[in-house]
Amino acid sequence: MVPLALAHLFVRWLHVLGVAVAVGGAALTWAVGRRSAPGEASLAVATVYEFAFWAALGTLVMTGVGNLGAFTPSLPRGRWGATLTLKLLLVAAILLLSAVRTAVVVAWRQRSAPDKTALERGYAATTLSLVAVVALGEVLAHG
Repeated sequence: MVPLALAHLFVRWLHVLGVAVAVGGAALTWAVGRRSAPGEASLAVATVYEFAFWAALGTLVMTGVGNLGAFTPSLPRGRWGATLTLKLLLVAAILLLSAVRTAVVVAWRQRSAPDKTALERGYAATTLSLVAVVALGEVLAHG
């Protein structure tokens, strides 16, 4: 049987890995989109990122719930609780806007001359909002 401390460490490691994929992939996709002409290269990177993003987000949600479960039965209140609420609201907004971004990528795949500005803005917003979530997570972890 795996010791509980090792299980908690593994869950946290998976959480950090999911963040790295989500943030790093968004930044990479944003950079490729800015530096290349609309075409196969930027479309291929965006398509791969969308699959990786949703897999990472699923991992983040599952491990995030696991991390919160480590605090059960009592989550701290006050400033910590307000920060957690803000983080969860930002994550919900990211999920909603990412569904739109993914729909834009799907639509882009069906066009011969896509509007790359919308995707650049989508990946920029994704990158910056995920960095904000990471910052909030750091505040929650270390006060």
